Amino acid sequence: MYFWAMQGGSDVARTAARRAAVGDPATCADFQRAVRADIDSLTGSGATATVTRGYEMAMPSAVQVGDIVTVTVRFTSFDMQLPFLPFVHEGTITSTVKTRVDFVPQQPETCS
Repeated sequence: MYFWAMQGGSDVARTAARRAAVGDPATCADFQRAVRADIDSLTGSGATATVTRGYEMAMPSAVQVGDIVTVTVRFTSFDMQLPFLPFVHEGTITSTVKTRVDFVPQQPETCS
């Protein structure tokens, strides 16, 4: 179950990075809400998930095409409550993805 959740977490992080790369959505709250909904469909623990989005910008004033966006997703995987089978990292899944910004319809917010 942990490895299934880990693979799913990687997929959620890649999808979130793609959303961030095309500027959808630009607000931090909407971005986190969308990513947490994806995590909910995976493990049901999206409400407690940590979702961050940051930008490495060539020009410090604004995000532009070609900049780098980094998305990190952290959540607790499904725990089967088996005392003889402990989960790796207490079942916490962390996945980080970096990608190039491809489209900036409006200036996105950084989510920390």
